[in-house]
Amino acid sequence: MAIATGLTVHCSECGAEIPPEARANFCPACGVPLTAVAEETADARRSANRWFVALAAALAVGALALGVAAWRLIRSVDANGNGVDGPAAEAMDELAPIAEDWIDAREHITDEARAGDPDGVAVAVESAGAWTEVAVEDVAEVAADVDGDSAPLYQRLVAIFDARLDALRGLEATGGVTASPAWTAGEAQLDALGVESDEVICEIADQMRDEGDDPDDHITPAMEVDC
Repeated sequence: MAIATGLTVHCSECGAEIPPEARANFCPACGVPLTAVAEETADARRSANRWFVALAAALAVGALALGVAAWRLIRSVDANGNGVDGPAAEAMDELAPIAEDWIDAREHITDEARAGDPDGVAVAVESAGAWTEVAVEDVAEVAADVDGDSAPLYQRLVAIFDARLDALRGLEATGGVTASPAWTAGEAQLDALGVESDEVICEIADQMRDEGDDPDDHITPAMEVDC
């Protein structure tokens, strides 16, 4: 008779190891007849081992998939652990389109001034003034809804847009004559307000970082702000 130990089969009489090709016949060492029981037992154990290996592999794959899913979930949640932008970033998402439109209006005035056509300049200034008058109210609404340390910064942006409106009204009074002192003063005022606006937005960017948000996800390239 043969005895199976792990995946090895030995003769029950002499203990000799029995090659696979001899397991259904006689022990090559002592000649004792062998039965099929040992071979069936070994096959069963080999089958069980293969099943456990397959199960372990499946569990490993499942654990890897779960780990990847968890990593993606963590990446999707901000540092505050709530998956929601902080107040500074949330308000910037509302401000960004307004800031982008201001850049377009300002560039339109510059382009017309370079062309040197007073009528074109006057139209560009008048259009920018009408737009800014509405924008002041829009920025004020954004600022009114901001909570936290960035609230005063957004209020400063309201004041900047209001000052831009005053500067544009001064430019309107020139009738599009860019060579006048009033035009030069108005342009200088708009440039200074642009610098101040960029500084405030960069301060808001610092507040975003403190709240666990990435400013690059909210301050758009079209806003032309380099922090």
